[in-house]
Amino acid sequence: MATKKSRTAKKSATAKKKPAAAKKSATAKKKPAAAKKSATAKKKPAAAKKPVAQTEMERLLKAADRLEETLLDMDPDDPDLDLTLEDLEQVFREIIRIDPGNVATMIRLGEFFLDRDGAEDVALESFEQAFKLQPGNKKLAKLIEKAKAQLEENKDS
Repeated sequence: MATKKSRTAKKSATAKKKPAAAKKSATAKKKPAAAKKSATAKKKPAAAKKPVAQTEMERLLKAADRLEETLLDMDPDDPDLDLTLEDLEQVFREIIRIDPGNVATMIRLGEFFLDRDGAEDVALESFEQAFKLQPGNKKLAKLIEKAKAQLEENKDS
């Protein structure tokens, strides 16, 4: 009987001496392929988060909308009117700084200045910058003509 125990002991000893890599591959083979795929499919891609610039842009656009709404509700004699106008201009300029191809904001900035007496030249500059990006834009062409006409009117006055 002693010989049988020693043979069994030898078998278990040789089984323990298998390299770690061989043990891993043996257990990996036991997993079905579907289980491997489902484990990797559960991971969410890292690209699910919005880029910082996009989040900042959304925040600035909302701020511009809020400021424009505030301006509509303000009395022309309100002492905070000038500060609100300056804030809105800064928001528009920041949006354009982040996204230099944002034609819609260039138009909004131009319209903002077109409504201010004596700022038609700045409005025209904004419209022309946008028109370079969208040369066929009929709305921009009309706004450019309007800004030029107002500039001429103010020069004659």
